[in-house]
Amino acid sequence: MNLTIEVVDIFLIDDAKRFQGGSKSLDGVALPVLGGAADLVESTTTEFKGGGVFSATHAGRNVAFGIREHAMGSIVNGIALHGGFRPYGGSFLVFTDYCRPSIRLSAMMGLRVVYVMTHDSIGLGEDGPTHQPIEQLAGLRAMPNLCVFRPADAVETLECWQCALEQRERPSVLALSRQNLPALRVEDAAENLCARGAYVLRPADGGEARVRIGKGSGINPQSAKFQAAQKACMKFLPKRPAG
Repeated sequence: MNLTIEVVDIFLIDDAKRFQGGSKSLDGVALPVLGGAADLVESTTTEFKGGGVFSATHAGRNVAFGIREHAMGSIVNGIALHGGFRPYGGSFLVFTDYCRPSIRLSAMMGLRVVYVMTHDSIGLGEDGPTHQPIEQLAGLRAMPNLCVFRPADAVETLECWQCALEQRERPSVLALSRQNLPALRVEDAAENLCARGAYVLRPADGGEARVRIGKGSGINPQSAKFQAAQKACMKFLPKRPAG
């Protein structure tokens, strides 16, 4: 499936924006995508501007799930089972604990659901330790048949969205940052590099060098002595041959 995304240029205007991946990544996607957040639309930016709110009397593209992550996960699972839409739900990454049963059912049933989980950062500041995801990422990665993406900048966010929307038999989690992130990839690329699972972001300057592997906002390709490698999704890494 080829995705046509018409909003790439806006990501290169201001490299200080965090581009959490909600409306700015979704507005240019020509797919029947439907979803929202658990009363955190403004924080997660998971809203179609001008898309209207879905209700019993209005066919909007935005769903007001309310403060209930588990119910949100159940609803998007139901939408996926019904067919006709690519549903997504959004919240903070730490709150995946509240909807873990729904995410696990998404994976067990092989549903094409996207979970947009933001604030994947230790730099959350005013919210304190209750909002800092520590063990959540490891738990999600251990879940069978679930793709977990952790993009490092705006371009990778678009690429991970494409990978997630192309999944046919498994759900995806997008672990996105809270803070502003610099643009790491500004060159044109014909290939979706995140679809490899991992790739070399920036080679070291001359000779042999140590390899520094990072993910998401933890990427730091500044040192010339290190070859920086980005690991976007471990389930996309090719399997090693037997023996």
